[in-house]
Amino acid sequence: MHMFLLPLFVAGFGWLISWGFIKIIFFPHQSFFLAGRQRQSLFSKKVGQISISNILPQLMHEDSFQKLLPFIDSKLDEFFKEKLVQKMPIISMFIGDKTIAQLKEVFLEELEQIFPSLLSEFTQSTANSFLLNIETKWSKELESYLLKVTKKLRIAAFFLGFICGLLIQLILSSL
Repeated sequence: MHMFLLPLFVAGFGWLISWGFIKIIFFPHQSFFLAGRQRQSLFSKKVGQISISNILPQLMHEDSFQKLLPFIDSKLDEFFKEKLVQKMPIISMFIGDKTIAQLKEVFLEELEQIFPSLLSEFTQSTANSFLLNIETKWSKELESYLLKVTKKLRIAAFFLGFICGLLIQLILSSL
């Protein structure tokens, strides 16, 4: 029995190290203040450093609006020809195709001016809520997922530690 004590201890230590790495990444789940400093997990620190402009760089290009023009044009066309007529039938008597084309042109010009600030505001608010969800909601789920995924790694660390412990035990007993 004494022969297996050291190998079991080293095996347990190997398993504990592999388990601890994942726990360290996500502990604590929610940041707190201790001695005037904010304590948070490595995961939370890295999530806080994510920039939405790095995640969605293609949205920041100036040609983004030009790519959306056919979609916006079709939606405006649908609005003026169908929905506006349904909601306000009297207007349909005064609006023809030429007026609709002029209104769409005015709306598209205004949207083209508003688009960069609208997109910037939208991505910023979306990014803030997304990052907050990652930190608060998904960190526990990610931790449990990583613990399940690395189960075989921890078992391998246990057996590798056991083999190393046996070798250490054999070396110590031969001295």
